[in-house]
Amino acid sequence: MELGSTFFNLDCYDGIECVDAHFKDQHFSKHVHEGYAIGVIEYGAQRFYSEGEHHTSGADSLVIVNADSVHTGESASENGWGYMAMYPTPELFDDVLADLTLKSSNAPFFHQPIIHDSRLVNQFRLIFSELKSDPSKLKVETLVYAFFMRLTLNQRASRIKDLLKKDTSKVHIAKEYIHAYAEQDISLEKLAKITGLSKYHLIRQFASAFGITPFQYLIQCRIQRARHLLFQGQIPAQVALACGFCDQSHMNTHFKRALGVTPARYQKQLNR
Repeated sequence: MELGSTFFNLDCYDGIECVDAHFKDQHFSKHVHEGYAIGVIEYGAQRFYSEGEHHTSGADSLVIVNADSVHTGESASENGWGYMAMYPTPELFDDVLADLTLKSSNAPFFHQPIIHDSRLVNQFRLIFSELKSDPSKLKVETLVYAFFMRLTLNQRASRIKDLLKKDTSKVHIAKEYIHAYAEQDISLEKLAKITGLSKYHLIRQFASAFGITPFQYLIQCRIQRARHLLFQGQIPAQVALACGFCDQSHMNTHFKRALGVTPARYQKQLNR
């Protein structure tokens, strides 16, 4: 068994990014994903931070991190841990659940980061096991659809839109600005000016609201942008500069801390 992450895309719903990961000494720094991180621990145990609390998940447990939610990850067992995970976007949930709710906004917010439900775990594992036999696109779509429906209907969740209620607070303005201009050299002075907050209060309120500093969020936005460009086949060195990193080495460092794999290997895995 090789240590590290193997990324790939499901051939359904315009592609859902997935990973098969095995780690021993890996420590994921605080990071975010555009989509949800939904996975099953196959062996060992994982310790992670999510939604303001620390958690430990063991084998056969289903772990959920909400989209754009700060989290970490590290081994909680001597021999490390292994897991399979997928990263569906909020837009995918909007689409999948639309037939059921007859609404356009359906992306849920999950309140339980660790779920012990053997039926859900088995459904999740079935998706990955079926991939080994080169299944039809219809079969994969059906399995994914069934899993998302059971997950959403049987777990404590509320709609993201209802929770946020179009929050226009000052730190959200700063967050949106960073997301929009992540490739630029954004200064703390600029963020303070557009929010009307002092630099001290901006950093403090931003960290309180999102769990990371403005700079850490800037790095996460650059990593997310880099993932898209790498998937499109652009050269890593060019991607680094286009996303605002000093150079490819700088991007490699942050990319591996967040995903456990280098940009070049990530690109090779997704485009093979």
